[in-house]
Amino acid sequence: MLFRTLSLAAALLLSDLSQAHEGHNHSHHEMHKELMVTDAKIRTFLPTAKSTAAYFTIHNPTDKLVSLKKAIIRGIGRVEIHEHVHKDGMMKMQQVDLVEVPAHQQVVFQPGGFHLMAFEPDATLKVGEKRKLTLYFDNGDRLYSFVEVVSLKDSFEEKAHSHHNHH
Repeated sequence: MLFRTLSLAAALLLSDLSQAHEGHNHSHHEMHKELMVTDAKIRTFLPTAKSTAAYFTIHNPTDKLVSLKKAIIRGIGRVEIHEHVHKDGMMKMQQVDLVEVPAHQQVVFQPGGFHLMAFEPDATLKVGEKRKLTLYFDNGDRLYSFVEVVSLKDSFEEKAHSHHNHH
């Protein structure tokens, strides 16, 4: 008897979940149907380095493709969008004008892929501080977030944990 009540409760719970998932017409779901940035990080500049890299993830839950065309980080003189390209067995870095984020997908800016290159900081970036990030899209949308400053060591250690080394 107890088992029957449990499975009934489970069935109800499941139908609730699937309804919540379908509920695109509830107003509070609309809130999540806009572009979002998560995990924004920028590495501190090495003492002799002219530039540093910033990484983040852009989520696009909307029905339209959007293209990132420009990024600004407060206190950084110049920010460029770059990508790593494999060419003739070599890793090359090239600047890109637009990064497409397809509808209902996300694009991860990460080492070895797309990333922001930051030049000319107005002051030393300190680990743990947050700087405002503004992303500009070709449809006129803007997205604001904060990038957290991380040390080179931190970002490498994380990478080591999340990827298996291919040897």
